[in-house]
Amino acid sequence: MSDLAFENVEVRYGSGPAAHQAVRGVSLHVPSGRTVGLVGESGSGKSTLARAVVGLHEAHAGRILVDGTDVVGARGSAASVRRTVQLIFQDANSCLNPRMSIGASIEEALAVRGRSTRRDRAHRRGEVAALLEMVELDPARAGDLPMQLSGGQRQRVAIARALAAEPRVLLADEITSALDVSVQGTVLNLLMRVQRDLDLTVLFISHNLAVVRQLCDDVAVMKDGQVVEVGSATEVIDHPEHPYTRELVRAVPRIGTPLFGEGTTI
Repeated sequence: MSDLAFENVEVRYGSGPAAHQAVRGVSLHVPSGRTVGLVGESGSGKSTLARAVVGLHEAHAGRILVDGTDVVGARGSAASVRRTVQLIFQDANSCLNPRMSIGASIEEALAVRGRSTRRDRAHRRGEVAALLEMVELDPARAGDLPMQLSGGQRQRVAIARALAAEPRVLLADEITSALDVSVQGTVLNLLMRVQRDLDLTVLFISHNLAVVRQLCDDVAVMKDGQVVEVGSATEVIDHPEHPYTRELVRAVPRIGTPLFGEGTTI
């Protein structure tokens, strides 16, 4: 398990007067072994913040600490600490080479932890098989291409690929939003089991407050690049204090409540 902390982090796109400040002075703590939900509307800066942790976006100010080590602009030992954090993308296709078998994609990720790709082939295949079993996929499918799998299966492969690096922190960025509702529960249950079995620290990014309440210990609410409310998932969702959080909660559809107001027709 590892501790993840953001201290006054800022991320912007572009430069000069036209620059867009996507993340503005965010401070947030993800305690070791816990799952923290990050919610907010599209464009609020959630994904940008997660990508800054792994270096896909540059943090222009502030610190991002993994077990007390600042990984902003990581070099040397800080770079190896950053590799203990893995990001699972919303669209599994964005991290899977369509011309590479899923087994080869997972095997490629094994090298992140310094495992030589020249090791015994049977041993590498065994590790890939174990990872596929961990995400409840048949190891016999290791030779399949991503296009031969369903969306839910591809997302499981993406999780297995992230786990191949033996992370201590997982960043899950809207990992079920592109999936059918019938598949979402399976993937979420898998994530919960993996987090528990491997004692992982998880930052879970989502629009779905019901999922966040079920899955997360704590929740942080982002608006316009800033964190406006933080607390236990139950307290924040049941008793929101910030007006924006109250709007998010109010926007959740409820059985028996008209979607467009009483008497409204489409």
